[in-house]
Amino acid sequence: MNPRAGGAERTIYEVCMRLGKMEHEITLLVGGWEGCRARDNLDGIAIFRYGKNLGPHLALPIFLLKTKFDVVINDLGHAIPWFFSTMIGKSNVVFFHHLHARSLPGQVNPILAKIITAIEKCYFLIYRNTPIVTESSTSNTDLRNLGIDEESIHMIPPGVNSDLFKPSEKSALPTMIYFGGMRRYKRPEESVYLLKNMSCKIEDVKLIIAGTGPQRASVEDVVKELKLQDSVTFTGRLGERELAGVIASSWLNIHTSITEGWGYSILEASSSGTPTVAYNVPGVVDTIENGINGMRVKDGDRKALETSALEILKNPHKWWSSSIEVAKKYSWDRTAELWDELIHKIVNR
Repeated sequence: MNPRAGGAERTIYEVCMRLGKMEHEITLLVGGWEGCRARDNLDGIAIFRYGKNLGPHLALPIFLLKTKFDVVINDLGHAIPWFFSTMIGKSNVVFFHHLHARSLPGQVNPILAKIITAIEKCYFLIYRNTPIVTESSTSNTDLRNLGIDEESIHMIPPGVNSDLFKPSEKSALPTMIYFGGMRRYKRPEESVYLLKNMSCKIEDVKLIIAGTGPQRASVEDVVKELKLQDSVTFTGRLGERELAGVIASSWLNIHTSITEGWGYSILEASSSGTPTVAYNVPGVVDTIENGINGMRVKDGDRKALETSALEILKNPHKWWSSSIEVAKKYSWDRTAELWDELIHKIVNR
């Protein structure tokens, strides 16, 4: 519901909605945005909004003292630990998406980046003997490198909404899409450089850039600088169904982030029958099966990215079919079942 929501919030919604149907009572404590409602309910999930970024942290002590919860899930989507839930000894689970130290440069000031990086290095003390859920093999490795006991780590991969992200008719002209987020660490401008390299090798190739964010203006400047205005379409923020339709009609997805917790957009593209070319970075290793639903290349190697994109666009039909097969391995129902099993284990220990 939040205008800034992304993949992490998608997991929270998909899992909590299903846990509610399993007769769990779900309460979500979150920050809000201008004009939002302080209290809400979405598909059985009770939502309490306090302030913005710091609001939930300040509200948490009173929240936990007033109401008894069997389990408290600490989402680390913004790196800062929920100290109070750990201090009062509740049954805690930590949800770790990815190591923020990789993605902080350029997003926050250098001093804050160092503080957050230092806090991440203390996770092994803050969350000693606390179950930690993560999604990707690279995040698992990061946790172990931070000193987390391997027995405390639980791998629960996300799913994909195959009813929403599904194949449909492809566009008449070869069309690439970028919808991985418009933040600096996502490097959306790389999709424009790829288009520039491709434009003299694939006739009438087009690029769609979906979404909005702090990097949009600089990406638009790159488009103008390279004189690609006639080949690039900026859609802005799209509704879910409209976005799913654009993804499904595209021939190729471009993913150029510095790091990911998982790479949700890759799986959504695969489910839509759209393969992906991407830099081989943390989080992408699990979502792209090389040669099946796309290709991973050395991080920053624009030439290799171009070569992979050309290979797919010159013979796209086999990639469209095989991409769907990879997505079939993932289900939000199974993801919720694994969370349900872990919650019961914690409550009954």
